Amino acid sequence: MSKKSNQLSKSSLIRFLQCSKSLYLYKHHYNLRSIPDVKQQQKFDRGIRIGKLAQELFPNGKDCTPPSPFQYAQSISATSLLISQGQKVIYEAAFKYQGIVIALDILVQDDGKFYAYEVKSSLGISNTYILDCAIQYYIISKSGIKLEDFFIVHVNEKYVMEDSLDIHQFFAKQSVLKQILAEQEFIEQKINEAIETIQLPNMPDVKIGGQCNKPYPCDFKKYCWKDVPENSIWNLQGMPLAEKMELIENNVNTIDEYALLQPNNILLNAYTTKAPIVDTEKIKTILAVVGYPIAVFDLEAFQSAIPIFKHTKPYERIPFLFSLHTQESSDAPLKHSYFLSTTDKDDRLNFLLKFLDDTKNINSILVFNELMEKGMLNYLANLFPQYRTEIAERINKIVDIEVVFKNLYYYHPNQLGSYSLKTIAGVTLKNNPYQNINVKDGVEAMALYNELFYKSEIEKNQTYNELIEYCSTDTLALFLIYQFLQKL
Repeated sequence: MSKKSNQLSKSSLIRFLQCSKSLYLYKHHYNLRSIPDVKQQQKFDRGIRIGKLAQELFPNGKDCTPPSPFQYAQSISATSLLISQGQKVIYEAAFKYQGIVIALDILVQDDGKFYAYEVKSSLGISNTYILDCAIQYYIISKSGIKLEDFFIVHVNEKYVMEDSLDIHQFFAKQSVLKQILAEQEFIEQKINEAIETIQLPNMPDVKIGGQCNKPYPCDFKKYCWKDVPENSIWNLQGMPLAEKMELIENNVNTIDEYALLQPNNILLNAYTTKAPIVDTEKIKTILAVVGYPIAVFDLEAFQSAIPIFKHTKPYERIPFLFSLHTQESSDAPLKHSYFLSTTDKDDRLNFLLKFLDDTKNINSILVFNELMEKGMLNYLANLFPQYRTEIAERINKIVDIEVVFKNLYYYHPNQLGSYSLKTIAGVTLKNNPYQNINVKDGVEAMALYNELFYKSEIEKNQTYNELIEYCSTDTLALFLIYQFLQKL
């Protein structure tokens, strides 16, 4: 057993609101916690970055960030001293009440009145953020500070960067005082319950469920889900969470048990008979429009919270990488080309020109889920209207291979309701090309690239290679799946 302090914080209270078992594990079995993955770590880093940027809205403040997470006593003392001295702006102002410690992003003192500002990297305000602020208001007010107002500072989704970043336009401020006042009684009740939970002799009995992923992915999920069998209802993709929970409450725990209740469900029939669904005529219809030379195309885009390029908005999706596997004829060798932006400058035009050049003699462009590729090509057409005709011509050549699987012309029982390219590669290909690559999916690829703007050249080069490998694996896998379908 690995014990942490029984002291509570805002983050541990938010954890408790999501799941009491998670709080207990955090306090008594911390070593069972999974480290954040690339995607989650990128969100943490982004939040820190946005928080630092927001401090520029209130310049010349004093920073009370503790030397380490275990030295908040110093921050609390420093905050109290600065308030008594009349300091106008305090960053990471720390307060403690009944053993509960919180740190407010920005505390402003104006003419003897106090105003709180909590910074979020999102485009809007969620109920979780309201509860987050309600906890802070409770602790601050109980510490003897009367807040005149409480604001959430978040990213302004309508902001478009011109020559340079205007932080006063980039951020939006919204008062949430009325909402958090309405939550004070609830917060007090939950604080008492959280204190009782960490003092329990045994772990709370909480069944796995939706709280394992929302509002945040729980870092104890791997531990709590370790005994979930492969044929569990939880592993059936595409079914709404509420429906899964209702089935489990009615003691329908496995896909086999569910199949008995759904005798006419063709997907469940495939699962119980262990036989794939194959409609060769429909597959032939899809593949009949494919003509050589072919190109298998995949692209990746990133979304930066803080705009990097002129005339872009926060979280605007910007393409940065594509992979093309091309083949002149059915017996010709497979060739590969790609584009990756390795510059901090706007590379969208170069991306487009490389793509147009690499596909100028292609008759069919194979993709998996055309929404991404067509969406990004139309985006580039609006950005560079002089190439609109050429882009439209390429779009007209796109053939979406995902249709074969989404329309159940081919369905393997081991898909378990999943239609991702990685899953389909796993059930159709003897040698799955995804087995030995580091980047797990497109969301992780985006997270990795987002952080490259803040990394050293050595770190960048290593990540560049991983991103190229990931994207090229997507197009190689799709090419092999296309060959598999041809053989059917």
